[in-house]
Amino acid sequence: MSGPRHGYEIMRFTEKTLGVTWFVGTSQLYALLKRLEQQGLLRSTLEHQDARPSKRIFSITSDGKEAFLKWLHEPTPHVRDFRVEFLAKLFFFYHLSIRGGRKLIDLQAERLHSIRSKLKQNTAIETDPYSRLVYGFKLATVEARLKWLMQKAGPFMEQITDGSPPG
Repeated sequence: MSGPRHGYEIMRFTEKTLGVTWFVGTSQLYALLKRLEQQGLLRSTLEHQDARPSKRIFSITSDGKEAFLKWLHEPTPHVRDFRVEFLAKLFFFYHLSIRGGRKLIDLQAERLHSIRSKLKQNTAIETDPYSRLVYGFKLATVEARLKWLMQKAGPFMEQITDGSPPG
């Protein structure tokens, strides 16, 4: 989204900016780039260099941009993916100065409230002690995510939307 890059540049970028959130191995990255190109979401060109091997430069296509923005604006459906996927989405809103981050937080909160409601229902009817323990763990996880969303992520998005530096 920020312009054409070759694989090594993409790897360095993700390590430097998303490394605290999301680890992407070299082989995983190149397999993903190949798959995205096969799907028509990226295109690549070969750039020849005199004294070094040629490098493949990747650019996002209009279909790729559309798919990325669709993914970016949708809440993360599963709590287990929240730590990586949702934080990556916040990063992209921030790094690419894309509008709509606050709406994503509201949609994510709705999704988490729905999950919390289902967990409470399941806990109430569960008779097995271990299963109740597991539901309690999942419920505590969802509640912690909701608290963080409202206390930290919401204010962060509001700061970057109004032009203030995030703090």
